[in-house]
Amino acid sequence: MTAINRMPSGAGPLALLGRLTGRDLFIARTLADHDILTTAHVADLAFGSLRAAQQRLARLYALGVTGRFRRVLYRGAEPWKHYLAPAGAALIAAERGLPAPARTVTEGRALSWFSSQRLGHLLGVNGFFTSLAGDGRASGGASALAEWWSERQCAAEFGGIVRPDGYGHWAHEGRVTPFFLEYDNGTETTATVAGKLGQYADLATAEGAGVLVLLWLPAPAREAALRPALLRTWAGAVTVATATPDHGRPAGPVWLPLHAAGPRVPLSGLGMSAPARGRR
Repeated sequence: MTAINRMPSGAGPLALLGRLTGRDLFIARTLADHDILTTAHVADLAFGSLRAAQQRLARLYALGVTGRFRRVLYRGAEPWKHYLAPAGAALIAAERGLPAPARTVTEGRALSWFSSQRLGHLLGVNGFFTSLAGDGRASGGASALAEWWSERQCAAEFGGIVRPDGYGHWAHEGRVTPFFLEYDNGTETTATVAGKLGQYADLATAEGAGVLVLLWLPAPAREAALRPALLRTWAGAVTVATATPDHGRPAGPVWLPLHAAGPRVPLSGLGMSAPARGRR
């Protein structure tokens, strides 16, 4: 059984502007760039608590800025998944100097994600980045997720060479660590995952600089099985580190560099530093 809440008609972009906070607009921009966020993702991204995120998302839904969907299960329901509704999409399009997408396009995109087998992967990738954002917010200014590119933006920027699941900059105490994310669900063979390192080596050659690739894996057993295959195909211009949710949140000391037996290090300790890329 499924539950999709019909979206209110909402107000026009100009009328909405007077009713939204800067944080509301930040959430809307993030949904425009990254498609779907759970309530927990939004809490990490922009709030101090899950309850505060729930209350504000309910308001954004009532205004027609966001829509939401979830499956109703035998013993309850999944958490809501939030997306940019037509009124919110029109607002962000106007802000970016773009034509507003048709309602059928906006609703059709949400429906396609609702039925997509890739929804779990998207939510996993987005959860990785919003976890970093949350840890940055909790650091008191010492750290921040300074850049977050979606798979779509990565394809536009790097698609001729690599197709990462995301690209980001983790800033910690004035140092920026740029990284590519390969989010692994355990569905590809170890040879397929390891084969991607050659593509990143080609990117390092094209960029004239080393690159950092993070492999976020579903479980320690997958990590143990994958690391030998990675070592066989490793190229020196590529720094590779692996971790799993069992080890903790991705900002913390969870990362095991490919040529190290331990200890695990935080993301900021992986030895990469570079100026930030500008957004396309």
